[in-house]
Amino acid sequence: MKIKDFVLVALLTALYMVMYFISMIITSFLGAFGHAISPGICGLLSGALFYFMTRKVGKMWQFTIMIVIVMGIFAMMGGGYLPWILSSMVTAIMADFIASRNNRPSVLKVALASGLIHTGSALGAIIPATFFVKQYVEEWINRGQSEAHMLEMVKYTSGALGLLSTVITFGLAFAGAYIGYVMLRKHLKEA
Repeated sequence: MKIKDFVLVALLTALYMVMYFISMIITSFLGAFGHAISPGICGLLSGALFYFMTRKVGKMWQFTIMIVIVMGIFAMMGGGYLPWILSSMVTAIMADFIASRNNRPSVLKVALASGLIHTGSALGAIIPATFFVKQYVEEWINRGQSEAHMLEMVKYTSGALGLLSTVITFGLAFAGAYIGYVMLRKHLKEA
């Protein structure tokens, strides 16, 4: 990657963060379930951004760098949480191997990458709610969340509802990439 690529990834990440916060506002009206699927709503809103990045940057590690910046911003705001960071980073690396090895991946590859990245974000709550509930709840209560809110979060991020949240998140982010393609194909002169 060249300096201009890093700059473009940083600028696109800033725009992505705006979309992330918009998705959080939208999903706040849906309570804990909304929070569970908020990465999917973000993926739906940011599909054009992901598609654009693959066309204008189109280099290996573009998604990983983006997610490193996103995780860094959330960590600075006090929202860093190791399972969330790990699941987000692992899926960003996977997304790069799917859609960043050439500068014109298919829409399907971009959609899979977007689905993976946003599912990785959702897994940051689903994995702890499924495998170490007590520590997860205690951690976030210590950070200022109420016990009632955390128990509601566990309800929507574990078991069958956790699986449903995962599927919805992936589906929304996957669809977002196709919507992005439809929006940008004429601008990017693609058939």
